[in-house]
Amino acid sequence: VTKLLIFYFRMDAKMKTTYKLIVSGLLLALAGNSYAIDGTIKFTGEILKTTCVINNGSDVKVELGHYAAAQFTKAGETSPQLVPVILPLTNCPVTDTIPQLRVWLEAEPVDASHPNLIQVGEGVVSEDIATGVGIEIIDSATGSIMPLNKLSDISYPITGSSMNINWKAYYRSYVAPDDIHEGAADASVNVTLDYR
Repeated sequence: VTKLLIFYFRMDAKMKTTYKLIVSGLLLALAGNSYAIDGTIKFTGEILKTTCVINNGSDVKVELGHYAAAQFTKAGETSPQLVPVILPLTNCPVTDTIPQLRVWLEAEPVDASHPNLIQVGEGVVSEDIATGVGIEIIDSATGSIMPLNKLSDISYPITGSSMNINWKAYYRSYVAPDDIHEGAADASVNVTLDYR
């Protein structure tokens, strides 16, 4: 290294410039080889000023009914009535770039082995909460279970500035009948609309 430095300092100005160009070119060539581009990610999206309003900004209230624990004769049994859940939307954006929407439902699931069952007993002292059942929501048209805490695969075409999303809901047991306990079975789920 010392000999190279002495050699460099003994060069005249023209040789030093040539030397610098050669070294710079070699470094660029090596850098290009070590950072080759294998692909590109291009992001597209849009921030909307006008979005659908759910139920004129009010909560959607659904009465699921009152059922005896004995009606659930095995784990996985549902309450006898599938109750309509209508999500009325107004002020929806009607454009060619946003032809449809999907839904994200956010709620506490009953446990990890039942990730799409909504935990019941909201706002109630723990000893007064029903156990062994949760609430499940399905899409009315397809019968598919609406997932919790992730974006649904079901798309809803935006048919106009006002439209309805139609679901059904019911209680589903997830334990043996003797392990179901009576109590309050209220719950709520937060809804986020994703425009695609």
